[in-house]
Amino acid sequence: MKYLTPGPIQLPDFVLKAAYRQPAFHRSDEFKQTLKSVLDKMSKVYGGTPVVMPGTGTLAVDTMVYNYVNPGERVLAIIFGEFGKRLAASLKSRGAEVIEWEVEAPPAPDEVDDRLRRAGPVAAVVLVHNETSMGIAYKDLAKVIDVVKSHGALLLVDSVSGMPAEPLPPGIDVVATASHKAFMAPPGAAILFLNAEPRAKAGVPPAMDLRGYLKVPSTLDTPYTPPIPVIYSLEASLEYILGLGLARYAEIHKERMDVLYGGVKLRPVPKPEHRSNTVAAFYCNDVKLALKALRDAGYVASAGMGHLKDKVIRIGVMGDVSKDDLTKVAEVLNNVARE
Repeated sequence: MKYLTPGPIQLPDFVLKAAYRQPAFHRSDEFKQTLKSVLDKMSKVYGGTPVVMPGTGTLAVDTMVYNYVNPGERVLAIIFGEFGKRLAASLKSRGAEVIEWEVEAPPAPDEVDDRLRRAGPVAAVVLVHNETSMGIAYKDLAKVIDVVKSHGALLLVDSVSGMPAEPLPPGIDVVATASHKAFMAPPGAAILFLNAEPRAKAGVPPAMDLRGYLKVPSTLDTPYTPPIPVIYSLEASLEYILGLGLARYAEIHKERMDVLYGGVKLRPVPKPEHRSNTVAAFYCNDVKLALKALRDAGYVASAGMGHLKDKVIRIGVMGDVSKDDLTKVAEVLNNVARE
């Protein structure tokens, strides 16, 4: 079976082999050199202080929320899918006053500006960069950054299924992501990029307190046991990604998407201007039949989420995926599925 899911993804053999060794003691010089290599490479992916901690994307998002939002603070949450709703739920668990702005697609920067003017002062704006449930990416974030800063708020972004295959502009205060999607490694590492000092006054669980991680790039001494095998894999995957170049890596994913959206006859969920580079989504009248047909052909894809669970099929193009795979997927879907 080949996994064309939104994550975990189909990993290349060289990434799997990198993890297949005895984990080193994380206080040893041997491991610290590996950690330094990974953090140095992470710094080339996006600006700010990189953090690699045990966990997944959900923990990265919760860690971002708990370190940058205090109970009682007002936050604007831009929601256009299930993971936007989860981000709002994380804020509510933190005790924030959440202004939920539900939209069908990523709003234009001037719309964000207008919504912030009507909302009044907020401590932060939170949003999902790459909405995994809808196959939608927020392509106009560069201008949104300027808008949010003009209102004196932080911009906190969930890019769990986006970076580094779906480009992010510089200047975002905090980005939360994970190892097991476009970073092309196994599950187990929550990843953050910090461009602002943590501002939580209290109530952050010790294992989630980012203040302890800010020293890691200089000391190479992690506050807790890190996800050692995943870090081994990240060293290999980052070497590959940076060797290609970030622009080329993103372009490869877009080329794969062009094959899918050009070949599959089902109606796409996202409009062309909002199509994610990593996850495609199509409306389908018989999701179970379509998924079974794909499995019979050797591919594992995913149903939709939430109210779209039985109405949408999602196909991930991250990892060890070829254009021939996607051409075959389109052929299978066109033979069995209808909108």
